[in-house]
Amino acid sequence: MAGDMKGQSDCDLDIISMQCDNEARYRKQITITRPIFTEETFQEGYRISTSNSSATAKLRRSCTSNLSSLSGHGLCLAVLKFFPIIGWLKEYNWRKDIIGDVISGLTTAVMRIPQEMAYALLATVPAVYGLYSAFFPVILYAVLGTSKHISIGTWAVVSIMIGNAIDAVIDVELSNINNGTSEMAEMTSGISAEDNTMLRVQIATSLCLLVGIIQTLMGVLRLGFVTNYLSEPLVRGFTTGAAVHVFTSQFPKLLGIKTTRRTGVITLVYTYIELFTKLKQTNPCAVIMSVLALMMLILIAEMNDLQAHKSWCRREGRKGKKLPIPSELFVVICATLASFLGRFESRYNLSVVGDIPTGVPVPTVPSLRGSMSLFGSAFAMAIVGFAISISMAQLFAKKHEYEVEANQELIAYGSCHIFGSFFRCFPHATSMSRTAVQEGSGGKTQLAGVISALVVVVILLRLGPLFSQLPQCILGAIIVVALRGILRQIKDLPLLWKVNNVDFAIWLLTFLCVCLLGVDLGLLCGVGIALVTIVLRTQIPNSSIIGAIPNTDIYRDVARVPDAREIPGIKIFCFSSSLCFINADNFKNSLFQKVGINPQKRLIAKHKGDLIKKLEYSHCDDEPRNDVRNEADQVQTIIIDCCMFNYIDTVGVKTLQTLITDYDKVDIRVVLANCKETVRQSLLKSATLNKKEAIGLDRMYLTLHDAVADHMPSQKDDNFKHVGVKIQNEISYETGV
Repeated sequence: MAGDMKGQSDCDLDIISMQCDNEARYRKQITITRPIFTEETFQEGYRISTSNSSATAKLRRSCTSNLSSLSGHGLCLAVLKFFPIIGWLKEYNWRKDIIGDVISGLTTAVMRIPQEMAYALLATVPAVYGLYSAFFPVILYAVLGTSKHISIGTWAVVSIMIGNAIDAVIDVELSNINNGTSEMAEMTSGISAEDNTMLRVQIATSLCLLVGIIQTLMGVLRLGFVTNYLSEPLVRGFTTGAAVHVFTSQFPKLLGIKTTRRTGVITLVYTYIELFTKLKQTNPCAVIMSVLALMMLILIAEMNDLQAHKSWCRREGRKGKKLPIPSELFVVICATLASFLGRFESRYNLSVVGDIPTGVPVPTVPSLRGSMSLFGSAFAMAIVGFAISISMAQLFAKKHEYEVEANQELIAYGSCHIFGSFFRCFPHATSMSRTAVQEGSGGKTQLAGVISALVVVVILLRLGPLFSQLPQCILGAIIVVALRGILRQIKDLPLLWKVNNVDFAIWLLTFLCVCLLGVDLGLLCGVGIALVTIVLRTQIPNSSIIGAIPNTDIYRDVARVPDAREIPGIKIFCFSSSLCFINADNFKNSLFQKVGINPQKRLIAKHKGDLIKKLEYSHCDDEPRNDVRNEADQVQTIIIDCCMFNYIDTVGVKTLQTLITDYDKVDIRVVLANCKETVRQSLLKSATLNKKEAIGLDRMYLTLHDAVADHMPSQKDDNFKHVGVKIQNEISYETGV
């Protein structure tokens, strides 16, 4: 009991001590005494840098910097930047890291082999071309890439985009052959079933080259910021919608049904209609194998996820990591043996992968004939592939505390595509599931990727024909299970609804557009929707009247903070956006409504008498309510808080000039506060547009407090004591911390 009382007493003492500390902290004060500054008086008393920030000056500095890099030291740095492998190989700890990279490479290869073959069939090309795409790009990325952990190769979303692009091109070109208008007439004329496969490979290779050219040019032009226009809700909504297309495309394989491949609008609806009408043609052998494979894959995948979660929770006390169970390879081996021994292809008419040639393809120059019809699809693949890849690279770079360079990544991806197109590869990106496995199994550098690529070479050189009897329904099951992570993104919606309704709308509308309109058109619509939301938020931003917190220099929205008080005779207006042509009218109307004074109408009332003035007050669009009319009559100064103005265009400048001139005519002074450098320069340059109405530095104040202090009508009035301002050409105030 005594011990309990002592513990309670100690606890009470701690609480009292904390309260004393909090009170002492609250009693701390800041006292500042300084002159009142306009931008003019501030620049007279302090030196201001006159560095030129124009586009021409920036271009000149960039050229000078590039020329200086041609020196010996600069050239060495450029080589190291272009070939990141030199940097990480110099610092590579062979004794510590090699075992992790070897284990990670082998583990990733076990997962990579069946996935690459499955995604090749998803792209409507033979499975062996997926293995090609798992070797050549991976080797080159290890040399040029800045990420140490991502796994380059085929990816479900890009593969479905490739298949749709190939189908669309073939449909259009075949329909144009008879008219003689086809650019690919020589390729498609007299096409047979056997030639159809090679035609698809040729189109996929052309797509790969185009994607590489686009990404390389973007990297050279330093356009790595382009993916900033693809917000996270947009990308996640798009990938989820694309995953629905991928999921739907695998149903015929799982059921052993042959359906017509379609492209265009509402293809999902037509596909499901055809699927239900052909349910009687279901292959029982395919269904049984698919169900068994799905059960096995899902069970092992959940076990791997649980194991990874436990390892993450206990990583502080563990020296090693448990390797994931290679479910895909296990299922592929079992299914291939069963199909071969049971002769499922001949006995049950089960579709299999078919012949897989051994050896590495001879390099050939890919054709760009008909590239104009492929350019739109190639551009979409380049942007989507880069957006996913760079986001994964940045995620793991942050986790392991190193940096990735977006423009160098673009050059690396583009070079991988161009190089791979000479070896009949098709477009690729970063696989999220393989990247997680490569990093989670102990991978430290891209040496793990090189090792996994070497395993693929062994398959190509020796073991490829062993997979010829692999049922296609098994690869379909592998793809469906691999989509688990992407389809789970639908859980974003409840959270987005609570946090941000606009992001919720972008996610959902992008998802619906992709599902209903197709992958390419859906992505375009999603980007359009996102840009429209930005325009609307810029066009109709929030605006408010700002008041002072008593005895501080803090100003807050009087509608949201009850303690904030308006200063008699002064209205402080805040507009939560940059001022430009989109919102200039809204800015003006919001100012009239919040301040309660339309200078043009007041001028009319001044000349025509009180009758018109009463009519003015009866107008409800831009005039004050009855409870604020008297306040409006007393306003002598309007302060516009420009802290949210990142830029101002010529329309915005003219709007401010007009407002200042109109309010001057009714004896109300308009001044600006918290102007950024870019805004000040734009306003000063406005003298070239209209010298009479030019806005000078004398109308711009350093802070809101400076503007308020300089326009206080009377220091003796008790109504102004809560502001804490002395009017003796100086500001003096005390604020509680």
